[in-house]
Amino acid sequence: MKRRTCAILALALLLGGSSAIAAAPKAGPSYATGRFEVAGQLVPPAQVLDARALPDMAGKPSLMVTLAPALAEALARGKPAATPIAATLDGKPLGASPAGGLAADHMLQLSGAFGSYESAAALARRISGKDPLPDSEGD
Repeated sequence: MKRRTCAILALALLLGGSSAIAAAPKAGPSYATGRFEVAGQLVPPAQVLDARALPDMAGKPSLMVTLAPALAEALARGKPAATPIAATLDGKPLGASPAGGLAADHMLQLSGAFGSYESAAALARRISGKDPLPDSEGD
């Protein structure tokens, strides 16, 4: 009897655990994207690891866009660190970010006249096609 109970419990744990493992996490919502260019080069949404709206040093909305390392390094290659690298979305200027930040951190920090924080967040979703990644603090 004891043996049979253990076998049933083991089977239940196996079946219950396998469904939890088999269930893939749901992807977040996707959004329509625009034509995002950096230094005149088209950046496909798959090469945008993260895009988010953040306040700049003056408290105004800005954009932080993290690119795939290989692309970021290629865009910054051969440029002095202080060289501004321009970014556009659907042909409209978003601002420029120093090449040094793109080479070192694979990030563009763009400040411009984005209006509200919500407008900047909508631009970020239009660049990446998805919501920003959760913050490391457990967002």
